[in-house]
Amino acid sequence: MAKSKNTLKWQFDISTYRLLGRELITDRITALFELVKNSYDANAEKVYVEFRNVNPISKDSKIIIRDDGTGMTLDDVEHKWMVIGSNSKRIKTHSPDPYNRRFVGKKGVGRFAVDKLGAKLVMTTKTKKSLQQVELTIDWYQYELKSQQLDLFPKPSIGNYFTDVENEYKIRSVKDETHGTTLEISRIRDIWTANDIKRVEKELAKIIHPSQKLNYPFNIFIIVDGGEAKQLESKAIQYATEEIFLEANIETRIQEKLKFREGELITIEAEIDEDIGPVQLELYYFDKNGKTQFSKNYKGEFLDGIRIYRDGLITTPFAEMANHPDKKRDILGIDKRRWSGFFDKVSSRDLLGFINISYENNPNIEDATNRQDFIDNEGYRKLKKFIIDQIYQLERYLSYKKEKGRVKLQKGFQQATKALDEVNKVLEKLEQSVDNEEVQSEITNLKEKTSSARKSISKGARDYEKVKKEKIRQENLFLSLMSLQDYALELAHLVRTALSRIIRLAEFFTTEFPNPGYDEYFKLYAKQIYEEMMKLDKAVDFMLSYAQSNSDFKEINIKTLIEHLFENIYKSIFEEEGIRATVEINEPLIIEHNQKFFEDIIENLISNSRKALKKTSNKVIKCTGFVEKEQFILLFSDNGHGITDDIKEKIFDIYFTTTPEQGGAGIGLFTVQKRIEALKGSIKVVENELKPTGATFKITLPFNQK
Repeated sequence: MAKSKNTLKWQFDISTYRLLGRELITDRITALFELVKNSYDANAEKVYVEFRNVNPISKDSKIIIRDDGTGMTLDDVEHKWMVIGSNSKRIKTHSPDPYNRRFVGKKGVGRFAVDKLGAKLVMTTKTKKSLQQVELTIDWYQYELKSQQLDLFPKPSIGNYFTDVENEYKIRSVKDETHGTTLEISRIRDIWTANDIKRVEKELAKIIHPSQKLNYPFNIFIIVDGGEAKQLESKAIQYATEEIFLEANIETRIQEKLKFREGELITIEAEIDEDIGPVQLELYYFDKNGKTQFSKNYKGEFLDGIRIYRDGLITTPFAEMANHPDKKRDILGIDKRRWSGFFDKVSSRDLLGFINISYENNPNIEDATNRQDFIDNEGYRKLKKFIIDQIYQLERYLSYKKEKGRVKLQKGFQQATKALDEVNKVLEKLEQSVDNEEVQSEITNLKEKTSSARKSISKGARDYEKVKKEKIRQENLFLSLMSLQDYALELAHLVRTALSRIIRLAEFFTTEFPNPGYDEYFKLYAKQIYEEMMKLDKAVDFMLSYAQSNSDFKEINIKTLIEHLFENIYKSIFEEEGIRATVEINEPLIIEHNQKFFEDIIENLISNSRKALKKTSNKVIKCTGFVEKEQFILLFSDNGHGITDDIKEKIFDIYFTTTPEQGGAGIGLFTVQKRIEALKGSIKVVENELKPTGATFKITLPFNQK
């Protein structure tokens, strides 16, 4: 009798749901993308994304995603939807008739995106021909609870694994031919402010390629608190300064590319790179006037670089939680190149572009499982190089045009000077040939004006040359420091006020100490002297950091820096104080400056919020970043005690504080304001985005202007 083999099977720990859900898909808008794409795969014509009571969060808060797709039977739910990494979409690659859509979800983990949005899911689904509706309930809290119990009392037994947990379902009889799937997500994890939902609308509108309309209907609608359904639309591109279209011919294996040659931007032909596959590229460049027109006519929209579409649908929209500057919307590394030659580089703020690929012809360009980047392989690296090279050729062309403009301007200066010299000669001849004193006086006036104009033009020409020579230095000066004189005045006032109080209190000690009858005064005045000294100490620290902030310039990715502060430096403090802190920054802004300079801004805002949250339950600090009209916007919010109208104008004043009992010295928000003004930005208190109480600071920072 043959001896049987000893075998072992893989098991999945109960905490697997987190690894596949909110720890894998770390951005909640990406999670919505995944769920909407599931509706696309289900042949849906309409998808409704509904937000109910999501600000503030309550037991009635829900996000509901409803479609009119093919729906599922109980067998589909059990053997396809409930199977992790199901291969059903890899075996059958297209949806059924009449649309035969190429499936965009193939990895079988996108459904776990629900866990990023809320802790409980009720899925209702039905096919057109079936008379039964399936209702499945998944309560992630039960998984969480069991996971915590096992952490405390580890014991191997049945039910300890992810696959052992039972999820309840119900079957209901339905007599109509309705069909589709509804995902009702409750126990919402995060607040969704009006600004958050606007960003959802902007991003979901991009899911369909704007210039390549699908051959079948697929429409997305947003509903907020029972309001009217708002259909999302992707608009055609207008007002571009330069438009570029590159094609690829699969039959002839020819790929079009850009080439700057002898003052012209031309299209050349090359062989299709087999690692990449054929690529179609639409590229729109906007100069300053073009961006102004675009912003004016596309309200709420902004230029955001190059997006990659596969078979008409967007691929990777985000890389929210990535630490590397290349990641996030600039995953192609467009903005990374800017500081090596700022004024000659095109940024994602100047471009709209669309890379069009397909599953069939570009198999090596694969989405990462978390949908926030692509798998780093030879094909993807070559694709990035291809895109950057096209931008580089465009930059060479734009630089050439700019230089031609400079030369033309210089010639204009020379021609104007020459013309004025000729006019002056003519006036001199006239002056000599005319005997009339009145006419001679007018000619003399004209000569003086001509001479003055010539001097102005010459000065303009010299100034223009100086500006050219200052080109590199201007990169650093863009983020110039605030005037030292302005701060010196404020510092002098602070020191004078503090020293005045310290001297007055010290005089009392000098004349009256020791005297048991004044012990209470001695204690009180000693405390006040200490507080004044601490104010001076903080002021000196600020002054020292100010003095140092003009040196050690380096590239700073604001998103990465803020996430580092929230997720590393302050994480333990937030946990200890029971603060739920979130960072949602969808747009990168890379500045060249002293890092400590910018850290002061965020650290002082965090400190301000922590004080405001002392007596608040369910504490929240939220930092949101996005681009609006060529400006980078940061919204920094908390749900603390808020700021009353009578002090809104005073809170940025030096020495003003509402929290002296918590050590407030009245320097924090003053520091924030001065730091931001030094970056050519502004800060103000706006309507609080967290309800019902709290404060929201709106920080506006400009992008580099060309």
